[in-house]
Amino acid sequence: MNASLTITGLRGLLDESQMSRGQLIAVALVVLIAGLDGYDVQSMSFVAPVVSKAWTVDKATLGLVLASSLFGMAGGSLGLSPLADVAGRRPMVLGGIALMTLGSLSSALSHTVFTLAASRALTGLGIGVLVPLTTTIAAEFANAQRRALAVAATTVGFTLGGVAGGLAAAAILKAHPWQWVFGLGAAAGLLLLLLAAIGLPESPAYLMDRRPASALRKLNRVLVKFGQAPLTDLPQQSKLQRTSYRALFAPGMAGITIRFAIVYMLVVTSGYYLLSWLPQLVADAGFPPSTASLVSATAALVGVAAGLIFGALAARIGPMRLASSAMIGFGGALAALGFVPPLLPLLTLAASACGFFLSATTAVFYATMTAAFPPLMRVSGIGLVMGFGRLLSGLGPYLAGVMFAAGLTRPVVSLAFAAIACAAGLLLASASRILQPLR
Repeated sequence: MNASLTITGLRGLLDESQMSRGQLIAVALVVLIAGLDGYDVQSMSFVAPVVSKAWTVDKATLGLVLASSLFGMAGGSLGLSPLADVAGRRPMVLGGIALMTLGSLSSALSHTVFTLAASRALTGLGIGVLVPLTTTIAAEFANAQRRALAVAATTVGFTLGGVAGGLAAAAILKAHPWQWVFGLGAAAGLLLLLLAAIGLPESPAYLMDRRPASALRKLNRVLVKFGQAPLTDLPQQSKLQRTSYRALFAPGMAGITIRFAIVYMLVVTSGYYLLSWLPQLVADAGFPPSTASLVSATAALVGVAAGLIFGALAARIGPMRLASSAMIGFGGALAALGFVPPLLPLLTLAASACGFFLSATTAVFYATMTAAFPPLMRVSGIGLVMGFGRLLSGLGPYLAGVMFAAGLTRPVVSLAFAAIACAAGLLLASASRILQPLR
């Protein structure tokens, strides 16, 4: 390969090539990691009805425990994930999996509400590192033709993790203590940590732009895995983008960053109300915890189809239009969940509609974020957006618990969060002018 090739030219060459076995393995690994994220995010909600009864936990306190992982995720997204733009994608992925695994193990060994909440926060810290990285790495390892699908696959993997978690929890809770749900997550984390250490190389986009020590050797190792000829020298370097948070608020980027952050905050506030409280809502309707977990798994399974469908449609219709429509649809489905009678078929149908529109929202919205930020600002940008959103959205499950504890009913609480989801969709639709390049 010509040593005078520019970074842009090398990226173009990789984009035009068919995806190699090494690229497919890397994308598959981050999809599996996203699946573990989905499992760990919802694991507390699966066991919440059992913990609440066993420890006599009131709903306000339960809401705080459910929100603790979200506060941890905010810390991971804001404080740790930007290090991936400095130290590299690979070490931060391994560190994030290690934190998540340690948090799951600690959750399984908890004997008090305080230690369980702290353990969930530690788990959330690892998840907060990994969620921005999975979408980023999927985009950077895929070629241009498969990039949108690769990003959508990580959101589908996240949803499938929730499906697996619901099915596993339903089986576990019938015969074993709730701690086994977290123990399974810890075991899966150890396995994925080993697989990622063996099979996940450093991102070529990071190596070309950041140029750490031995960058040429590391880049050539990745290129060979991709079926490309090694370089004799690094490509000519264009002007580097700054990686500080200040750069995300520079002219031309500030409007995109702020709008993404606000929209994401509204979406995840309403989304984590569903993910955190759905099993408890079903249990409160008179059904056993195992049935509540199955309803959550069904909703997540329906969401898998939504993620694939909307991911495929994004290139034709435009991701922004699809995302805003899905957000408004999610708001309508949340309202329906609040008002349906406490009958299992109707609750399952309403929950499935919520899962469909929530997964459609995340599948398309994450794809727009990966396109919005340049390589050396990508993880920082997505991490800032997601961290800000989760920092405030952690109040969602907690406030829902306070509202329930104050005597408000399922219809009233669900309608309040439905309005938040609709507001996100309307705000994104109204911001089409400043986000025109992403349409």
